Amino acid sequence: MERRALIIALTAVFGFLFSSSAFPADLTLEEILTRMDRAGESLRSLSADIEQSKWTDILQEFDRGQSGKFLFLKEGGEVYLRRDIHSPSVDSLVIRDGQVTYYQPGIKQAQRYQLGRHRDKAEFLLLGFGSDKEALKEAYDIRLIGREKVGTQDVYRLELAPKSGQVAAYFPLIVLWVDTQQWLPIQQQLVEHTQDYLLIRFRGIQLNPRISKSDFDLKLPRDVRIIAN
Repeated sequence: MERRALIIALTAVFGFLFSSSAFPADLTLEEILTRMDRAGESLRSLSADIEQSKWTDILQEFDRGQSGKFLFLKEGGEVYLRRDIHSPSVDSLVIRDGQVTYYQPGIKQAQRYQLGRHRDKAEFLLLGFGSDKEALKEAYDIRLIGREKVGTQDVYRLELAPKSGQVAAYFPLIVLWVDTQQWLPIQQQLVEHTQDYLLIRFRGIQLNPRISKSDFDLKLPRDVRIIAN
């Protein structure tokens, strides 16, 4: 009986220890931003599967959704991003060398513009990936909602209200679900004034995989119509 009681006691103790490590004590907003900052300092590259769907508030429903691949690279002080949608339609969005290109092969069209003149419009695409916390606080009013679960992952939910009128004109509210292990957003919600929103989920995140600048080359066929803004 004594041996059985000891086993039960030890099981309870180890169960408590493991559950405590899996679910860390609640952190303050400043502590969360600091951990995101540290994660960003060591982040050189990232790859993930991506799923995104659009919620239409007046219909109270999501669309059929899209899935694809997401790549991120920091090199030589520059940031590179590529998002390829594979299903159900196909399109690519690339940010590199201060330029944004959005390519839709189905209609043989690519939109291209300089990020410098439209930085506020595109900066949300990079939000949370290597973001400097002071830059975040300067650009957004940030509110910590609390700790939640996304699937099996323990996350902190942050709400960001852009201080820039140009950004707020597109998305007055941006929500990030920040993973407590990697301190990167595994889910984003981009909310419009109509309360419609785009929900983006990152799965199978790989930190610092071997990615080069050539992975962000977007080769357009000759018959593609390019619209420059």
